[in-house]
Amino acid sequence: MDESGQAPSRIEVLRSSTLLGSLSDDQISHLAAHSRFAHAEKGEVIWLTGASVDFFGVVGSGFAKMSRIGPNYQEITTEIMGPGQVFGLLGALSGEGCPQTAKAVTATWYLKVRKSEFIPVYDQNLILKEQIFRRTSHRLHQAFDLIAHLSIGTVEQRVAAVLLVLTRSFGHETPEGVVLNVPLTRQEISELAGTTVESTIRVMSKWQKQGWVATQTKHIVLRDMDSILATVRG
Repeated sequence: MDESGQAPSRIEVLRSSTLLGSLSDDQISHLAAHSRFAHAEKGEVIWLTGASVDFFGVVGSGFAKMSRIGPNYQEITTEIMGPGQVFGLLGALSGEGCPQTAKAVTATWYLKVRKSEFIPVYDQNLILKEQIFRRTSHRLHQAFDLIAHLSIGTVEQRVAAVLLVLTRSFGHETPEGVVLNVPLTRQEISELAGTTVESTIRVMSKWQKQGWVATQTKHIVLRDMDSILATVRG
């Protein structure tokens, strides 16, 4: 939900997507006409692994995560999706069930794009196919890195891994450091990292004292990327 309490417009959300924003005006209008908004409360499951749904999602506002259940029955976050990002698209293209669980991390508006309307657009657009291929390769590398650290890493490594993954999609350089435009609370970061709120607060407080990070209203500034990277690598 945006600051006015309303869902953003369907065309605005599609245009904001780095993946779908390259479509023609006619294609955007067609998908918008055959899409609808849904709202998920914080912690609400959008779909479960293996579910069969007739749509994929585009985040309008808020954040969602993709996850799998690990060998010890723990939830392992593989991706974090924010405004303009597409989730569940590979399942739509393959025609198989959803390979991962999708869950809202914050209150989230997301656009449900019908698979049956998207497939003809996809089939006719070589540029879109190339973009999806490059995006999929990039996201697989990110997911493997995140899974590795969230599965076996220390608490500090898991929190650092989550922050670094967020910088790739939502960070921008400033003279003070890399600012994360992600309004996540310590509790939400702890959920993404698979640890407790107390542990996350302890780690973040330590890093603040060391000058690695700074917190602002709805933002986190990573001031020492080298040290955070070193933490992830152990």
